[in-house]
Amino acid sequence: MKYSFVKAVIVIGLVFLFSGIGFSQRCTEPGSIKQITTSSIGKFEYAVFTFNGSTDDVDYSVETAAPPFTDYSGDEAIRVRGSKFRKIVFKSINWTCRTRNIARSQSAIKDVKELWTFEGIAEYAVGFRASSRFISAYNYKAGSFTKVVLKFRK
Repeated sequence: MKYSFVKAVIVIGLVFLFSGIGFSQRCTEPGSIKQITTSSIGKFEYAVFTFNGSTDDVDYSVETAAPPFTDYSGDEAIRVRGSKFRKIVFKSINWTCRTRNIARSQSAIKDVKELWTFEGIAEYAVGFRASSRFISAYNYKAGSFTKVVLKFRK
């Protein structure tokens, strides 16, 4: 009797484990953030958010922001390096890929941090130095990906 109870608990645990794995979405879903990078070309620096799918799948807004930055619950402070800040909010995305806090520091862009994700909305803060200037935000299709770019002057 004791062994049948233990076996039943193990079987139920395995069913829950494998059902979660089987139903989880892959990182190939349209609208998923695939990666976040920074780059520098000439007098400009770029924070690039790469999505799976076409430009129709990406809805975003960019605005000026100021610290303190907190997570979704408002309990945990998130430190973002930089003197000036821009916040980018992505709406209606499939948040299936995990991206790390991301980008290496450049001369203008000092930090890119995920602030929170919840129900198809993801918010990031980009910190940059005081003498740099935010130029624009735009997106374009690159093969099977869409890239959303924040452009800064060094």
